[in-house]
Amino acid sequence: MPMSYILIPAAAAAVAAGAVLVHRNSAKLKEREKAALTDVLTGGMSETAFISVADALLSGGGESFAMVSMQITNMKLIYGSFGAGESGNTMCRVYDVICSQLGGEEPAARTGEDTFCFMLKNRKTEEISARLNRICDLANQTGAANTDTYRLQAEFGIYLPENNGESAGAALGKAVLARQSGQKGRRCHFYDRGLWEKSGWEREAACSIESALQINEFVVYYQPKVRILDQRIVGAEALIRWRHPQRGLLSPDMFLPLVEQYQKIGLIDRFVFGEVCRTLARWKKQGRETCPISVNLSRADLECPTYAQECSEICSRFGADPANIEFELKEELLLEDPQRAKVLIDDLHGYGFRCAVDNFGARVSSLQMLGTLAVDAVKLDGSFFGGDNDTQRGRYIVEAILKLASQLHIHTVAEGIDSPGQIKYLQQVGCDAIQGFYYYKPMPLEKFESEAYERENLRYANKNAMEDAESAARRHVALSHAMETAKSIIQFSYLLEEDSVEFSEVFSPVLGSSRKLAKAMYFFRTTELIHENDREDFFRLLERCQREGGWVQNTLRFYLTEGRYGWLEVHLHREGNVISGTMINLAEWKNEVNRWKEKATRDALTGLYNREYFVQNVRSRLEQQAYSSAAVLFIDVDDFKTVNDTYGHKFGDDVLCYVAKQVLGIFRHTDIVARFGGDEFVVFAPSIQRPILEDRLKRLCSAFSYPCRSNSQECKVSVTIGAAMYPEDGVDYEQLLEHADCALYEAKNRGKDQFVLYEPYMQGENASASASN
Repeated sequence: MPMSYILIPAAAAAVAAGAVLVHRNSAKLKEREKAALTDVLTGGMSETAFISVADALLSGGGESFAMVSMQITNMKLIYGSFGAGESGNTMCRVYDVICSQLGGEEPAARTGEDTFCFMLKNRKTEEISARLNRICDLANQTGAANTDTYRLQAEFGIYLPENNGESAGAALGKAVLARQSGQKGRRCHFYDRGLWEKSGWEREAACSIESALQINEFVVYYQPKVRILDQRIVGAEALIRWRHPQRGLLSPDMFLPLVEQYQKIGLIDRFVFGEVCRTLARWKKQGRETCPISVNLSRADLECPTYAQECSEICSRFGADPANIEFELKEELLLEDPQRAKVLIDDLHGYGFRCAVDNFGARVSSLQMLGTLAVDAVKLDGSFFGGDNDTQRGRYIVEAILKLASQLHIHTVAEGIDSPGQIKYLQQVGCDAIQGFYYYKPMPLEKFESEAYERENLRYANKNAMEDAESAARRHVALSHAMETAKSIIQFSYLLEEDSVEFSEVFSPVLGSSRKLAKAMYFFRTTELIHENDREDFFRLLERCQREGGWVQNTLRFYLTEGRYGWLEVHLHREGNVISGTMINLAEWKNEVNRWKEKATRDALTGLYNREYFVQNVRSRLEQQAYSSAAVLFIDVDDFKTVNDTYGHKFGDDVLCYVAKQVLGIFRHTDIVARFGGDEFVVFAPSIQRPILEDRLKRLCSAFSYPCRSNSQECKVSVTIGAAMYPEDGVDYEQLLEHADCALYEAKNRGKDQFVLYEPYMQGENASASASN
């Protein structure tokens, strides 16, 4: 067969195959183009298609349009609560609602997980706002599977293009900027030129953070904290300021949000922490009285697994005491990731730092958080003490938080305090300290040192408070005693016709020495006997009693002792022209029950926890496996029998109390210190690292360098300590106590008056048997 005859069909086949390939590639290209122009979730146009259509509309020279960016602000919450399926359905439903409210030449698209964009043929702000509000309302009414469970929250950014030649991308960017920069709590945010200028400044500022730190443009200010009891300065918060060469001194709210947005907040945090360490070390060297300084933690710090270790290294480098540094974690960060927050707090405690909850109550607080996170302090947000929250109901909430914190032995600070009325109220309800403009504004370090110190000692905020401090302390002791001995039941009779009242006891300083008073209604209304927030409730109770007959009751606050109100349950009953009343001090009854409960867990001599409580509590904690590290200590008083035989048992008791006081002075309120029996003490220290434990044990041993004195007798006292670490030396109570006892025996063999940490070779025949007794 000729060669040409064979090649003709082959060429034809190749042409045909090429045609099929071109057709297939063309089909795939069209599919890709269609996919690029279609949103996968909603089936509508994609952002790319929207920009193309919007460019044509803006350059057409005809209708004037408004560009809108919309965000469902609570979509993350919906996703977390109901899952991806429901959140996807919600976005589709919102897109359908948007399209139903737009005309033929008003395009719309989904631009992200919780955002949309669309255009409106309108430039009147009132009409635009009305249309957007209707979209939001319809989205909450149309076809929601969970309309009873959640409502959609939306915010809109609106930009009105200034000329028809502007690109759609630029217009959308300005609408997004308007939405992101708008005032919180508002739904519609219209763009203005100042936002774009501000955006430019923000980008410039974020890029210059590193250089500004290097040339010392940042400076740390300090705002003192004042103890309410005697108005003495007892701490401060470190706050960053930026001395900008063109814009002057900038407050944190002017640059910290953008620093965090550009992920450079960690640089600021470490700068502030380093300056605080430098300052504390200098004060210590100068012999000044030191006080805890608070520094703020950011989300970036929370997410850094080595943050606590880094801070410990910085602290050691400067020579600062970690016990004088308190980290403040904003409530919102704790609620976002409580498990990660717990790990960080435990790590910080392990290195000897303190931790506090900042802005507590600014959001929907979880009170359970105070039980699960071992924080040392709580700062009540300033919103509690002003504006719409400064009501009787708001104060009930404050008092409940303060009472809970007191029961958990958590220090309380009220921030944002700027009036004497707020201070008087906080004195009455038992807050520990305040921070606010009433006493001090934030100030540079030099001014803080001159304002806060009198030579080497911290000042009193009130110039008269120093002279009154001793009498204030006496009043505090008297107040505590009066509260303990307050009458549990007080009866009274109110004579309607005479308008007089007679009490069975003089239970309040307001009464003076009189049990019977004329002009009773005037007295109740104008004196401090009934708390100002409860007076109207008292009068309404009297009216109910007169109107309804029978017994009526309520719980109200009465002025019981100097500077302090107490809750009394008031029962009223009318018989003719006489209202008989009974006031029951439930708090005293409950306190008495609590005292008996507490007594059952305490050692009668030292006031420490007893052995039974220690065993049960520590065993339970370890079984929960809630700690990454912990330590059990066994402490024995050296040669205690000789002390008893030489000086007598009374002096021996004083020695045991002296030892208990020294141990309590070294360990934290979150640690459990107990008298184990005789001359033996035990300590459980959760969330503590080995180097920090060793440092504390050194300090404990050195605490006994001065002799114990009682009356005219004195005696040199020392202790020997054995310690075991969790989990490396044991994972349960029995193992840890046994190994701590082995370490104690080893320390005694080495000559007493020292501490030893357990090592495996110490387990043997010579280990004492006290752990099993």
